[in-house]
Amino acid sequence: MQTSISLKEICTINPISVSQTTVLADVLEMMASHHISSIVVVEGKRPVGIFTERDALRIIPDLLNTATTSISRVMSDIPVVAPTHLDLYEAYHLCAQKNLRHLIVVDSEGDLYGIATDNDFMKMLGFDVLSGQEVVENIMHKNIHTLAKHDTLNDAIISMVKSNASGIVITEANKPIGIITERDLVRLGRDHANGSMLLADAMTSPVVCIDSKRSIYFAIERMREQKIRTLVVVNDQGILEGLMTEHDVVKKIESHYVHMLNTIIKRQADDIVRIRKELDDRHVLSAVLHESLGVSLIIADPDKKVRYLNPAASDLFGITHEKIDGQHIESLFSKANMPVDNLLVALEKVQNGESYEYDLAHQINDEMFELHVRMAPIQDQDNNLLGYVQTIQDETDKKHSERKLKQAASIFDNTIEGIIITDAKANILSVNPAFMKITGYDENEVRGKNPSVLSSGRQDKAFYGRMWESLNASGHWQGELWNRRKSGETYAEWLTISAILDAKSQVKNYIAVFADITSSKLAHDQFEFLAHHDPLTKLPNRLLFNARLSHSLSRTKRTGDLVAVLMVDLDGFKLINDHYGHQAGDRVLEVVAERLIAHTRGEDTVARLGGDEFVVVLEDITEQSEAMEVANKLIASISQPIMLMESTVSVTASVGIALSFNAGNNPKMLVADADDALYQAKSAGKNTAICAQPQS
Repeated sequence: MQTSISLKEICTINPISVSQTTVLADVLEMMASHHISSIVVVEGKRPVGIFTERDALRIIPDLLNTATTSISRVMSDIPVVAPTHLDLYEAYHLCAQKNLRHLIVVDSEGDLYGIATDNDFMKMLGFDVLSGQEVVENIMHKNIHTLAKHDTLNDAIISMVKSNASGIVITEANKPIGIITERDLVRLGRDHANGSMLLADAMTSPVVCIDSKRSIYFAIERMREQKIRTLVVVNDQGILEGLMTEHDVVKKIESHYVHMLNTIIKRQADDIVRIRKELDDRHVLSAVLHESLGVSLIIADPDKKVRYLNPAASDLFGITHEKIDGQHIESLFSKANMPVDNLLVALEKVQNGESYEYDLAHQINDEMFELHVRMAPIQDQDNNLLGYVQTIQDETDKKHSERKLKQAASIFDNTIEGIIITDAKANILSVNPAFMKITGYDENEVRGKNPSVLSSGRQDKAFYGRMWESLNASGHWQGELWNRRKSGETYAEWLTISAILDAKSQVKNYIAVFADITSSKLAHDQFEFLAHHDPLTKLPNRLLFNARLSHSLSRTKRTGDLVAVLMVDLDGFKLINDHYGHQAGDRVLEVVAERLIAHTRGEDTVARLGGDEFVVVLEDITEQSEAMEVANKLIASISQPIMLMESTVSVTASVGIALSFNAGNNPKMLVADADDALYQAKSAGKNTAICAQPQS
């Protein structure tokens, strides 16, 4: 099971934002120079709109003067926002529902905190789900619009708007020679391009292509390497087959990810097993009554002498009809060792024209039978007594069934697991008190409705399709899923569903038994988080740092870029601990962690190895000066005063830097080189950064 991750951990914090009065030219320049796909528009610190590359489609056709047009005229207002604490999967589902590529993240005050994009979700979910099994042709857009190089920029924009496409491919002899994307329109809008410009002059060329038979995993890597979000798909002869975007990958993840969440965390609790055994489906849903079987019939004359026994009565009393004729009915009961107290009362009642019923326990050999006796008068039309008719019915099974029903009803009412009983069409007939306690719904609120009223939206149609396929095939299904309480809160449950069949083997009812396992899952997720993170700063610990460093180094073999490791050690931290106490020292460590995160990128790793020692992993570095620039920013930020409860303190930092070409992509050697450089920085007077020199 994946560790629970919040939106705060994956979003890009402090995104570039502008006020509503900022002119469009400045916005386009910022997007082009920073290679970003959106700008958040704020009023104070609160987001009021967003301008994306898609919005740039309006600039050229509308002949907008970018130097005078304010961003408020072209932005998408009423933006969709989400809180920082929102679960990763709920945030992902929100984007999928609303078809969003950019989700604005706000803090508890509603102020701008960050932004999450398709790329962020793809990095967190895509590689786990699309592990090389899916190919590009399964998710690409096949029926795409193409243009020729002599067509105009206006033609391209019109086509993109009509087809809701993020790009238009320019072809020659069915082969791609160029492409116009939303990002190109930002660049062209910034450069004041005219709609009549020929695509030959406006398009991006050459085109980054990918074979349709390649894996989606390879396509993701290709887009990351090229720092693009759109790939042109071709066959092995270079003929255009389609278009694939980063958003297509994210949508593909949506259909796959719920399946991965079906991994069982724990087996069903012993109590659930006990309930399954005690809830005999056939006894819960149908009364086992056999009035028409085993009924003994006795007829006596007015003198109470037996004149007739049916076969069932003969078997009961152990005497044939031929031998019984004329025997007194009281004697018949006595010889069979049946008590006669209630019999005498019945005879008296019948003499007075009344009927009488009573229950009787009767033992035959070592077996006890529970009998129901009914006696009535036989009368003529003037109500004169002509005789007695008596029926004795064996209700042993009925009484046993009633006791079972009472047991089942007791379990139904008192178990801590929720129980739902539906008809054959899955409409709710009844729920137990535990259901109402877990979900917050009263029985009247859900009776007659489908259990989908509880759906959280985390499971897709494919998940429920597999569930019903199993249920129809075997009459049984069990597994874990997420539902939603009446309050809106989601919860995890372990669910068992059984189909109840009638005498013709047709489904009559469904019984669902579920247990709320949210608390155990949260405890498990918290344990998983603490296993890989520092409990004080919430940064990755040494174990997770080593894993991420190894992954970063493996990527460099494909991209050719460098990885830099920055070992950061605080100067003078021990003095703060000794003078102000460990609580103040902990606060200093938390502030330093926040400053390290604030001055690194989302794809970089910031970890705490222990004590006052931190480490930063920088990816996609091309030269030593880039790492040194980041190190100096970190030193400057850390040296700023830190406010404690009643005082202000300051610390400085020494930084040791090592680049991957020094260590031959060996993680341990790279860390050792950074440690050596850190020692040199300490020896050089501290509050400085030193980079390990390349080995000759």
